[in-house]
Amino acid sequence: MVRKRLVLAGCGHAHLPVLARLPEFVAAGVEVVCLAPGPTLAYSGMGPGLLTGRYGLADLTFPVAALCEAGGGVFVRGLAVAVDPAARRLTLADGGSLRYDAASFGLGSRVLPDFATDGGPAPVAYPVKPIENLLLARQDILARAAEGERARVLVAGGGPAGFEVAAGVLELLRQCGLPGEDLAVAAPRGLLPGWPARAVRLAEASIRRRGGRIVAARVRGLEAGRAVLADGTAWPCDLVLAATGTRPPGLFAAAGLTSGGPDGGLAVTRRLNHPLYPELFGGGDCIDFTPCPLPRAGVYAVRQGPVLAENLLAFFAGRELAPFCRDGRDFLSLLNCGDGRAILRKGRFVAQGRWAMALKERIDRGFMRSFPLPEPGRAAAHAGVGPPP
Repeated sequence: MVRKRLVLAGCGHAHLPVLARLPEFVAAGVEVVCLAPGPTLAYSGMGPGLLTGRYGLADLTFPVAALCEAGGGVFVRGLAVAVDPAARRLTLADGGSLRYDAASFGLGSRVLPDFATDGGPAPVAYPVKPIENLLLARQDILARAAEGERARVLVAGGGPAGFEVAAGVLELLRQCGLPGEDLAVAAPRGLLPGWPARAVRLAEASIRRRGGRIVAARVRGLEAGRAVLADGTAWPCDLVLAATGTRPPGLFAAAGLTSGGPDGGLAVTRRLNHPLYPELFGGGDCIDFTPCPLPRAGVYAVRQGPVLAENLLAFFAGRELAPFCRDGRDFLSLLNCGDGRAILRKGRFVAQGRWAMALKERIDRGFMRSFPLPEPGRAAAHAGVGPPP
């Protein structure tokens, strides 16, 4: 008898509860294949702390390959670039393929900078996703400072991610003895658009108090040693950190699996599966939740994860699937200001302080501890033992 196969395409935040329940799939006779580009997953909520040195990469990464294998799954290093829903087959970036009886997508989203370069020695551009890019940007700034050079940084985008990255860069510049004036945020709609006015004022004050500048313009392109803004202004910079919004990968649109919206996410019902291909599931930033639009915020991937795990088990058992319910309440937002403080938002309530950063750290570290490896697996992961490439 051929075993049923579940492919987890991407080991994003929504798939962590699935990994935690892999023994239940194995006990039910389901082969689970986890497909991901690398053996670890970086937790985005702690990413800005990489810039300031508050966290190292090990502090915010889940050993997803080790979690998979400890639960009885098979880890495959690779990336799904196409899906054929009729044939139930994924095509991988290396030309290989994987068949599935059910597939779940936790591919996250990509930052697509909306500016061009002239092909010359333009400023170095770091999209803020994948999160590991923030560590590369930190190392770049530290290297420039060690050589006695300036590190003129432009952050493109003024949303929550853009603010946190800009705030983290300001703290790093301070640590390096470099002036805060070397940081600017290009935010055509200002900082934190759509947030309460008090949150906007606190964010602006956090940037300006340390010398940073806020420019109400979009980055149009990069040239040698400068960024060109939409109004034609040339802004000198050495590095650009792009936080200009995210998009799901393009394989869903190519396969006709979207709802027709501009973002191109996998269309899913309340049960987190596709309306026409119920064996296709997904969660997090790569989906389009068709009952109502959801912001691309990590909290939804975290909340969808347990429902996704339960529904995947139910699918193979032939049971009814459970709905994912957005309860309508505003979720708690905590933004790292880089200086030991955080901005807290819950609905219209806004506050700032070190206590808010302590709360954020407690929540973040609690989440990191919620998916532990079994003891032998933990020892192997820390020893650097992982799956074959």
